[in-house]
Amino acid sequence: MLVVLLGAAAAYGFARPTSSGTTTTVNGSTVTVTASSTLTTTTAIESSLASAAQAECAAAGSTCLTILTTQSASNWASCYGPLFDNLYPWAAGKVNYVSLSTAALTTQVISNYQAHNVQSDVITGTLAGLIPTVAAGAVMNYTSPLVPFMNYSSDSYGPAWVTTNRAIVHMIYNPKVLAANNLPVPKSWTDLANPVYKNWIAFQTGTALGITTAEFYYLSTQMSNSSWTTLMQGIAANSPIITSTAGNAEQDVISGQAAIGIATFDDYVSDLKANASVPMVFDDIEPIVYTPGVVMITNGTPHPDMAKLFEAFYISVPGQTGVLCTNHDPYMSSLSTNLLTYLPSDYHLVNAYANTALLTDSGSWSDTFKTIFGA
Repeated sequence: MLVVLLGAAAAYGFARPTSSGTTTTVNGSTVTVTASSTLTTTTAIESSLASAAQAECAAAGSTCLTILTTQSASNWASCYGPLFDNLYPWAAGKVNYVSLSTAALTTQVISNYQAHNVQSDVITGTLAGLIPTVAAGAVMNYTSPLVPFMNYSSDSYGPAWVTTNRAIVHMIYNPKVLAANNLPVPKSWTDLANPVYKNWIAFQTGTALGITTAEFYYLSTQMSNSSWTTLMQGIAANSPIITSTAGNAEQDVISGQAAIGIATFDDYVSDLKANASVPMVFDDIEPIVYTPGVVMITNGTPHPDMAKLFEAFYISVPGQTGVLCTNHDPYMSSLSTNLLTYLPSDYHLVNAYANTALLTDSGSWSDTFKTIFGA
């Protein structure tokens, strides 16, 4: 599979649709886009970014790019790394890809920024979880020069972030555990407050502002305040297993420690690909929400040119091919067709943060979930 991905990335390069007469600034130089091919346009941008990054990388020593991420640590070696190295062999072996929980990542980035000791260059994860770094000023107000030439909607990037993927959130259940304990299949999210599920639910802590938060926050935008609060309290009364990551919650369902869980799509697909008979079923409750996965550059990055090159790579065809390889849903939707066959045929995806209230007041929402669920 990786050979195919490398070939596809090499063939497409950074090509995306563009228009005539557009200009953009790359490293202080103005690039004018004429009615020539999209490949010429985006190659000019990439070439300018790569030239500066290569010089920076050569002078940096053993490491010229450090990426902090909430994705699996293995994703660099298995997916992103070979694609990045294929384009930039001079950076091979000089990228440090570090996997952390959302809480650990944001704490480290903010504390290092405040101590004037920034060590990382790029951070990736879900938008809500990383918003505290934006509020603290710990990430750079920067938008890749590729964005104006790509099919990004206005709400898919901000002053400090660009969407890379859709982290799809859904309910799963273990049919064997449900059957063995005479438990019904949940038909709605409100069913999680049913006392029959006491001690049988698992999900990631809401204080992480991650996968669980996306679903519960979306429900808050669809319900009255009192109804939502009653629902959350009813779920809490069922003594759910609170985990640090959505992946851990999914494993609790697979192992039988829990019967029902809140899962993220990439973990679900990865587990099915590894073992098609794994005891886990996608519970089709529509609509299905997603939280934007984003990339940001740290404020004070030690390697700004490498960071800008990586962001451009991440949102281009090669990087988006890497996203697909990790079983995340690429923002570049033309690449995600086969992946989305794992969703129910009637699926309807909605952005959990179309109502941006949580993004502007993330701290109080984290506190709300801690008050309700205790963690």
